Formats: sequence, C-alpha cells, structure tokens
Amino acid sequence: MNFAQRELFLITLKQQFIDIFTTSKAGKDNTELRLRTQGFIHAGELLELCSRAEVQQLMEQVHQDVFGVSIAERKPKEQTRRQQALKLGDYDYFDEPAFNRLR
Repeated sequence: MNFAQRELFLITLKQQFIDIFTTSKAGKDNTELRLRTQGFIHAGELLELCSRAEVQQLMEQVHQDVFGVSIAERKPKEQTRRQQALKLGDYDYFDEPAFNRLR
C-alpha cells in the first residue's frame, strides 16, 4: 500500500463526511452524497486503503465536529422529538420531509 495514496484517500473521505453532515445539518437531502461515499469506502476497502474501523472512527470524529455530539447521542434526540410529536398530536412534525427532521 502506498502511504501517499492512503493519505489522499482518508483526506478525501473526511471531506465527503463533512459534506454529508453539513448538508444534513442544513436540512437538505444528502442521499446522493451518502451513496457516493458508500461506494468510495467500498473501493477503499477493496484496495486496502482503509479498514471499516478506521472509517467508523473518522465518521464519528467528523460528526462530533459538525454536530457537537456523537452519532449515538444524536439519534435518541430525534426519537424523543418524534415521540413528543406523537404524544402532543403534532402531526405537522410528520409533514416535514424526514431528511429535514434528522438534523
């Protein structure tokens, strides 16, 4: 494995994660970005430029930088918002596209 190729791969992957999370934070659809990144990660694994653990660690780091919380911490907050909307009968919450609600 070429060290320069590996570094370029990880720098590019980090930027892709930044793009995904900032797009999500802005309430915009990030589906295209996520799919492209999934393919990029798969190629990196096949070429042995990264491991699944390295990818997960990088994604957690970038998520923390963008949102200020870990992926695991952010997920329950969204579930709480959904439960609260159901309890209060706030069905307007569900009129909003899911990718906007998941900010």
